[in-house]
This record gives sequence, C-alpha cells and structure tokens, in this order.
Amino acid sequence: MGKKIRFLFFALCIGGAIGAFIWAFLRVMGIGQSFLFTGLPQLVPKPYVVLAVCILGGVVIGLYEKLFHASPENMEAVMAVIKKEGKYPCDRLVVRTIAALLPLVFGASLGPEAGLTGIIAGLCFWAGSKFRYAGKHIEELSQMGLAAALGVIFGSPLFGYSFSVEEERTAEYDKAVKMVTYIMAILGGFGVFVLLGRLFGGGAGLPRLTAPKIGNRERVSVIVLIPVGIAAGIVYTVFHAGCSRFFGMLQKKCGVVVSAVLGGALLGIFGMAVPFAMFSGEAQMEVLSETYLAYAPVALVGIGAAKLLITNVCIQSGWKGGHFFPVIFSGVSIGYGVGMLCSVDPVFGAAVVTAALLGYMMKKPVAVVLLLMLCFPLDAVVWMLVAAALGAAVPALFHA
Repeated sequence: MGKKIRFLFFALCIGGAIGAFIWAFLRVMGIGQSFLFTGLPQLVPKPYVVLAVCILGGVVIGLYEKLFHASPENMEAVMAVIKKEGKYPCDRLVVRTIAALLPLVFGASLGPEAGLTGIIAGLCFWAGSKFRYAGKHIEELSQMGLAAALGVIFGSPLFGYSFSVEEERTAEYDKAVKMVTYIMAILGGFGVFVLLGRLFGGGAGLPRLTAPKIGNRERVSVIVLIPVGIAAGIVYTVFHAGCSRFFGMLQKKCGVVVSAVLGGALLGIFGMAVPFAMFSGEAQMEVLSETYLAYAPVALVGIGAAKLLITNVCIQSGWKGGHFFPVIFSGVSIGYGVGMLCSVDPVFGAAVVTAALLGYMMKKPVAVVLLLMLCFPLDAVVWMLVAAALGAAVPALFHA
C-alpha cells in the first residue's frame, strides 16, 4: 500500500511538472506570435508584413532543420515509437523544444500537440534515466505523462485519459490503481496549468460553443452532414498525399530550406487572403463562432477547405507540427456552412461534421466524443458518437 501511495504522489508531481512546462511553452508561443503579428506591423506598417514574416519564418525554420535535424514527429508517430520500442529519445530536448516552437511562433496552421508530446515523452524517459525510482516505472510514467499532456493541451482530461489508455503497452499495477494514477497525473497537470494561467495569463483548449436546437429537421440532416464530414477527411487525405509528393521532390532537388521558404510564402499568401487559415485554430474558432453569420455558407466551406490545405502545406514543407486543432477548426467552419445550406442549426451542423471528420482521421469514436464534448453541448453527444463511428468505419472498410 505504501508503494502505491508513493506512486500516486509521484504521478501527481509528474503531472504538475508537465502542466507547468506546457504553460511555459504556450506562453512563449503566444508572446512570439503577438510580437510578430501585432507589435511588428505597428513598427513596420507595410501591407505585406504577414507575407514577409512567413517567408522569414521559412528561412529560419529551414536553416534550423538543416543544422539540427530536430523537427517534431506527429502525435501518432510518437506513441507508435513508445508502443513498439518501449522508449523515446530523450537527447537534445532544448533543441527539439525550439524546433517545435518556431513554426507555431511564425503563425503556421498547426497545433502544439505534435511537438509537445514528443518533448514530454523525452522528458519522461530522461527522468527515468536520472532517478532510480522513476526508472523502475518508466513505461507507466511515460504513458501517464502523455495522458497529462494531451489532457492539458486539448483542455479535456477525459480525452487525455482515453487516448493514452488505448495506446499503452504494459503496466505493473492492477487496473484500478493504474486508472487512479492516470487521473492523478492528469489532474496534477491540469491544475497547475490552470493555476499558472489564472496567475500569469495564457492558456489553451477548445472554446465552448452555444447549445444547438435539435429538432426533426436536424435529425434528418445527419444523412447529409455525416457524409460531408467524411468527405472532408478524404479531402485532407488527398491534400496530404499531394503535398507530400510535391514537397518531397522539392526537398530532394532543392533542399529543406527552399521547401520551408516556399511553405512560408504560401502560408503568408493564404493568410493575407484568408486570415483564418493561419495559426492553430482554437482562438480563431472562438472568433468564428461569434461572426459566422456574417459569411456566406459557401465561404465558410471554402475557409474550412483552405485550412485543410494550408495545414498540409505547412507540415510537408518542413513546418512540422500537429494537425488536430486546424482540422477541428475546418470541421466547425465547414459544418457551419453546410448547416446553413441545409437550413438547420449551424452549431449542430458543426458538431456532426467535425465528429465525422475526426472519426475518419482518428478511427477512435469514443476519444473523438471525449475531445469534442467540452466544445459542443451534451445535447449533441449522441449524434457526434454516431458520426464519429461512421467516420471511423469508412477507412476500416478500405483496409478490410
């Protein structure tokens, strides 16, 4: 019993340290973005300052990758390495942290989850190599660390728990103790993150949208909304394949610097034409939720599609990062537009389309709902689960 209590306390401390690290990471990211995209235009009032900043970002990111080869892996790749090898590299953590920050600071349409999960995993395994007690439980601690990280990044503790549990390999303790340790780590991370945000500012997570009105028309509209969400997932896959092929050939012929600069130029052009195309998407989603009625439905669908494209441009050109936040924004924007076209509650349309899109991409319906339930009201949970399950079933059919 004493060992179990000590392990629970250790999990709480690990979670708290992770929460503090994520807060500091996002705080630095926010300060950098504010300077480049708010402060700098006041100092240099030029109409193309966004394009100039993004091209500069491409130069910096390309040179940094050429020198250090430290671009972050996506979240799924990090978990796959841990699941297969039982460890994750813990060297050059400072270099890798800077590599994860740079694309976000320069306004890439990327989420922080890719860089942060790799760094958190590396920190957990570093702790295992430095502290004898941690080393005895390194796999459990790495899994709990990732659960805490995901819960804090997405602002959804249940999502962090469910996603990491599905990926875990082994654990020394029984399921009841294991569940409690995960919860302790997540609560520790979430608590410290929220406390630091209240004291010093900063934060993250998805915004809360207004409750939809669900009537018979909305229930019937899922026949259209779910295929639209799945189609958006297929479009993302097509964009991914096309960008991967194009930028892969470009990097072989011209190098990573040229590729990153072109990616920055395209990001800047998209950003000038469609400002919502830039940044990770959670803050932009809050703005969109208050202003979507000012846009034509077709424009909202176009904004969502542009976000899917520029996210792939960023990732494949060398601006490495996560895709979950931008994809969620795209689903919401497309859902608003299609909901308006179908004359149904736009929030309901956003909930169903986003769930189907994420279900197609994540193939984990329960995790999708746990991620989105803090963003969309509980009234839509059943329909989101149906949409996510059907979205997840489509790629399974192709691989059957």
